[in-house]
Amino acid sequence: MYRILGSDGNEYGPVSAEQLRQWIAEKRVNGETRVQGDDGVWRFLREVTELVVLLQPPVLPSSPPVSSTEARSIPSDFEGDYDGDYDLDVVACLTSAWRLLQQQFSTLFGPTMMYVLILFGLGILGALPYIGVLFSLCSFVIGAPLMAGLYVVYLRVIRGETPPLGSLFDGFRRMFGNLFLAQWVQAILASLPLLAGFIVLFLSVGLTVIMGLAKGSASWPAFAALVPGLGLILLGLPVTVFLAVNWMFSLPMILDQRVDFWTAMKRSWRQVSRHWWSCLALLVVISILNFFGTLCCLVGLLVTVPISILATMYAYETVIHGRKAS
Repeated sequence: MYRILGSDGNEYGPVSAEQLRQWIAEKRVNGETRVQGDDGVWRFLREVTELVVLLQPPVLPSSPPVSSTEARSIPSDFEGDYDGDYDLDVVACLTSAWRLLQQQFSTLFGPTMMYVLILFGLGILGALPYIGVLFSLCSFVIGAPLMAGLYVVYLRVIRGETPPLGSLFDGFRRMFGNLFLAQWVQAILASLPLLAGFIVLFLSVGLTVIMGLAKGSASWPAFAALVPGLGLILLGLPVTVFLAVNWMFSLPMILDQRVDFWTAMKRSWRQVSRHWWSCLALLVVISILNFFGTLCCLVGLLVTVPISILATMYAYETVIHGRKAS
């Protein structure tokens, strides 16, 4: 008996192989559908030896995925997924993102604007006296689940689906704890290389101010007093960047594949490290793109931000699933 994961995120079953055969004939299930057997591992149906024969024509694991316009595709687990080398084409990710944005702008605009308005609203409320700290705390708590929901909305559009607006909040309905932990564990670990520099910098400023007060006049420390702390920060910065790039796909993977935060961090690290410089190049290009979007009176961000997220999700499909952007 098997269980399947529907494109609505719900599990169905247990069902027999014969029932799956009928659903395949009705185009309710295809090779991209995630199924769980007796071993408890979620895999693509096309990767399950005893089920691949049900597909007509048979789709082998190395075959390209069936379009989700023909049947509903499903996100989920990583165990039966791609775990090999890949060729990340940064230009292809960006050009594919631009083409898809032109085709699906209306689908992507709603979730993107809702995401922006929620964070913007919390930012404004966070400036209020007394109660502002509560809204600031709220933005820290919901940041990762909301971002992961937006990632997966874009991912589903890339896979040919038309996700409803409410899909933006899937990170709150599923995997909330793991998304929250991923955000903060990554932030803490990535900040550790900078910690020594900030401590030295804080002590340099603090001691100078205290000594100035003791003499009757507080003064800002000379630049020479700040050099040790700034130097340690600059030394730690490459390590922080290295860690951040290696974990760049953790959030979407948690929600897309329903894995715990540590598993997602390890797998993102393992796959990104194969071609770390290519992943860094993508992030640099995206940052430059959004910088120019900001210069256009922020209006340009309405285009550059969706392109950036789409390009990142195309890269996710290549790095994590071995599917090249086209």
